[in-house]
Amino acid sequence: MLSVPTICVVDEDEGIRESLDNFLRSVGMRVRTFSTAEEFIAYEGETGCLITDLHLKGMDGFSLQMVLLQRGRSHPVIVMTAFATPAARNRSLAQGACAFVTKPLDPENLLLLIEDALKKTQGDREP
Repeated sequence: MLSVPTICVVDEDEGIRESLDNFLRSVGMRVRTFSTAEEFIAYEGETGCLITDLHLKGMDGFSLQMVLLQRGRSHPVIVMTAFATPAARNRSLAQGACAFVTKPLDPENLLLLIEDALKKTQGDREP
């Protein structure tokens, strides 16, 4: 039996966390939400894919990506922001994000990005 990966969402906006949680659960995914990058870093559970806002109070999305890399946490990261710039997109992708999306999110597009990220990760684990 295939396990359902956990999709982790980091966003300080409770409405966005709830919206993503409800949508992803409605399509059969397991979801964990966090209001800060620090909360996610402290989380030791399974992460199939991380969706994080770029602009967070405290540690921002760029710093979160760097800490995850330093700690060897190599799960796919999708970065989202309402304030997209080419520089932010380039930096996020250079730091290893598999996708960079602009808010408001298109749920169907986000789902495709998550599925693609999970397929790539599962492919990396096959012999």
